Amino acid sequence: MKQLPRVCIIGAGTSGVICSKVLKQHGIPFDTLEMGSGLGGIWRFQNDNGVSTCYRSLHINTSKRMMELSDFKFLPEIAEYPTHREILSEFERYTDEFDVRQHIQFKTRVNHCERRAEGGWKIDLEGPDGPRTGNYDFLVVANGHHWSPRMPDYPGHFDGIHFHSHHYVDTETPHDLQGKRVVIVGMGNSAMDIACELGHIGQGAEKVFLAQRSGVWVIPKVLGNIPQDKFIRHPMKAPGLGERLVRTLVPRRLRLAFWDLTMETVIKLMAGSPDRVGLKPPREHFHSRHPTVSQELFNRLVHGDITPRGNLKELKGDRVVFEDGSEEQVDAIISATGYNIEFPFFAREFINAPGNSIPLWQRIFDPRYKDLAFLGLVQPVCAMMPIAELQSNFIADYLAGEAELPDGEDMERQMLAFDQTMKSDYTLSESHTIQIDCPEYSYMLQKEWKKARRRAGKTGDPLQVATAVRHIA
Repeated sequence: MKQLPRVCIIGAGTSGVICSKVLKQHGIPFDTLEMGSGLGGIWRFQNDNGVSTCYRSLHINTSKRMMELSDFKFLPEIAEYPTHREILSEFERYTDEFDVRQHIQFKTRVNHCERRAEGGWKIDLEGPDGPRTGNYDFLVVANGHHWSPRMPDYPGHFDGIHFHSHHYVDTETPHDLQGKRVVIVGMGNSAMDIACELGHIGQGAEKVFLAQRSGVWVIPKVLGNIPQDKFIRHPMKAPGLGERLVRTLVPRRLRLAFWDLTMETVIKLMAGSPDRVGLKPPREHFHSRHPTVSQELFNRLVHGDITPRGNLKELKGDRVVFEDGSEEQVDAIISATGYNIEFPFFAREFINAPGNSIPLWQRIFDPRYKDLAFLGLVQPVCAMMPIAELQSNFIADYLAGEAELPDGEDMERQMLAFDQTMKSDYTLSESHTIQIDCPEYSYMLQKEWKKARRRAGKTGDPLQVATAVRHIA
């Protein structure tokens, strides 16, 4: 019988919990380490792990169908676009149904991970019983990429409140914004949600300005009677013959052009052009940047509850200057300006992500280290959960010796080619360095997964990861 490698999973957000369940089903020994006292990551409201956040009114921007996993369906009473409470409740149920809670070490911080020369990992931990060292054969990094806020720097000084949307809870927390004049910087999902919430007359701010750095495509959550992601293939579902033929026979550029034409036409018909309500028109086609999903934004704009403006140019005490030279007196600025990708438990010279760029083979493996995997380090238009399940199953087969990766040179070549393709297709910004198209990515990953299984079968399913270390020093 094979002695399977012992695995450490960093993080018990939804991705880490999914990976825990998959490894357990494969009989692979593992520990999942979580800083907070509960699972769920960003979906746990007022999480005590110190890095996660979700505002009180947060709902996910994908339908529950796209969040469901291959062997776990959400309860029928869960909303079509669930709240954070519903999402957390379902993942608590998922964790208990598959009996993985016992493998999660809560209130356990990973201070440092060091790769041994012979392979395997020495991991410095700090838990309820104090510091200790764990030794593992394989490391799965699932610490997320929405926890280190990226703040803009403007010339001048501001006398009011300026904070990142990461810290926003509601109209009164962490700062009382009711009756105030507020600028929201950004055009992503968080910016739209917060602007719409503050824009409710008599319930939020006195005045809300939306500072746009660039234009984006805004998709309503529901197009008529249809969820906006109704016809997108679930990532865990195998591509059908039609999709395989299209991806094989039709050039990628032609597929993208057809998709852009279709989506841009539908959005204009169902919601209207962004510039009709004062938003900047998108400079790129639909596929080139992460779209914003909002059912309410256009409603707030046509009622004048939100005033769209250009980007901030300068701060002048209690006033701000926009790029068109206009000035407004404001009390607060909320910057919804994205996040930095960081791994505080790695030495920077070992692995880091300058400019948020971190090429990986299939967005999972670094070709230099075959005992390390990254989970959920993507920016998908679909829900993250099934992507994490797909990646976890690939990782589990690899750990069990049932999937074999290409050699290092092939992995490096494929990785760089994919990274270059993605960066040339998407907007050149720190917010789009790990962007993926969900159907395309899942199609490619499932294709590579099959190749990996064939390679392993030809060589007798040997273990690719050494099992020389024990998990407790």
